[in-house]
Amino acid sequence: MIRTTIAATLLCACAAPALAGPKCTGNGDKLAESKVQEMYKAQGYEIQRWKISSGGCYEIYGRLQGKKVETYIDPWTGAKLEEHQG
Repeated sequence: MIRTTIAATLLCACAAPALAGPKCTGNGDKLAESKVQEMYKAQGYEIQRWKISSGGCYEIYGRLQGKKVETYIDPWTGAKLEEHQG
């Protein structure tokens, strides 16, 4: 039991950095969230959840061409920084 708990704790601690998204820092005004959402909807994204990540990026949870996606977006430029499908 103790070995299982220790192994699970170590696995979680090692995996946490891999789950972190990009960091977004910039100067000036960010693009309006609604404008960025419309940009991505026009590209075919179905936005199911929208949030600001711990790194300060806009983050989409949704679907693109029927596949689940998690997309990180630069809030100053609207550029896609990282995307995970699954």
